[in-house]
Amino acid sequence: MSQLIQVEPEYVYVTIPAEYICVYHRILAMLADYGEEMLKDCKASCTDRNSGVIECKNMFDAAVAARKLGKNKLAETLIKYIKAKINQIYQGKDNSTSFVFPIDENGEIKAFVSCGERPKFEINADDGMLYEHKFGNGFDEHFKLGPEDESPDGKEPEEPEEEVGLVIDFTPDYEDNGDDTWSPCGELEVRYDGIVVDKYNCVITYYFDDMEVKEWNEITLDSSDVGVHNFKVVVSYNNNVKIENRNLTFNTI
Repeated sequence: MSQLIQVEPEYVYVTIPAEYICVYHRILAMLADYGEEMLKDCKASCTDRNSGVIECKNMFDAAVAARKLGKNKLAETLIKYIKAKINQIYQGKDNSTSFVFPIDENGEIKAFVSCGERPKFEINADDGMLYEHKFGNGFDEHFKLGPEDESPDGKEPEEPEEEVGLVIDFTPDYEDNGDDTWSPCGELEVRYDGIVVDKYNCVITYYFDDMEVKEWNEITLDSSDVGVHNFKVVVSYNNNVKIENRNLTFNTI
């Protein structure tokens, strides 16, 4: 008889159609918003709003089941109804938040999910690393991509002739403060479908050596900091997220 071994997985993989993931995430956020209230008062589930929350969750399960059974027309109708119901509960406000989601059965490969007409799963493979970023909590983790994700000839893929979606260009530098100290700085350009976007219309997070900063000049360097430092910029715009990751050597000469 084989012996069972206890494991503690980080994720339990749930099979959900990729195009439903944003609706699923909004339902999770909605349950988090109203779940406590529903537990505190047994009558709360009878209110129009909270009964609508329960209805959305049950109908989502029904839509996934219908999709599994090949009843695509029914599934599509249910999902459209759920979206309308969530918009009604939140009075048209989008309750989605930026998030990272596991996309393989082992929970090892994770991707940014950008919600729109069709969700996009984006993996940033700069320097052979996959980046996970959670806004507001000031942390990120790195996951190595496997060989199957690398270019077979070792060359970088050619740039498309026409830019589509969110593109960011960042050039790092160091600014002399004039008192034997320096601060990181850089030129950032954000484009969407080839058109330059005003940075004030974006949500931008800066990192210097994996430490989140509001502005680059929060960091002061001196001769003891000579060496290679990492600049990272995370830009969110129009339900898309992009990361620019750059290393630059700092010296006082």
